[in-house]
Amino acid sequence: MGRASTWFRAGVIATVLCVAAVAPGAWGQANAQAGAQEAAPPSRPGPEQASLAKLAGEYDRTIKFLGPAGGGMPSFSGTAKISVVLGGRFLLEESTDTVMGQKVEGLRLYGYNNATKQYEMARMYTMSTAITTLTGTSSDDGKTIDYSGSADNAGASKSPLHAKLRIVSDDEFEVTMSTTGEGGKDAPFQSTTYTRKK
Repeated sequence: MGRASTWFRAGVIATVLCVAAVAPGAWGQANAQAGAQEAAPPSRPGPEQASLAKLAGEYDRTIKFLGPAGGGMPSFSGTAKISVVLGGRFLLEESTDTVMGQKVEGLRLYGYNNATKQYEMARMYTMSTAITTLTGTSSDDGKTIDYSGSADNAGASKSPLHAKLRIVSDDEFEVTMSTTGEGGKDAPFQSTTYTRKK
């Protein structure tokens, strides 16, 4: 092996050692950035959020009470404004209804949790100081979402609560609320139809 070849090999080894000594911080930063990029997608909106975002708009609401307690009651009306918030991550619904001559205001927050792979909903209105939270799943790409949770009752008891959000068309969807009735069967007690304002 010639002297020039030996010098070349020695130079390569020295360069590699230099880079190894100086670059761990840079390599660490690169690895940290790669890790951050891998962790970022769960925090960004995806197809489920895009599907929910299609519900944004202004609606007329028709509320019907169902079952024995609601039998024979007239339907009630209201309006809702649904907005996409927090960079496309959630939907915020603000509603105002008139029920039995009384003004009722409500807020609802809809989302999809990328980490748990579940839809989530929080419900609040002026007839209560409770925040009701529900989680749900869909077997048809968000056209129908089945939520479940529990409602707070007087005396600190909780009762099962279910909600089914069903998209009828681009301009209409409905939410049916139910609880567990006799024999463990699902017992709907309220249905709200949303019709997009033209």
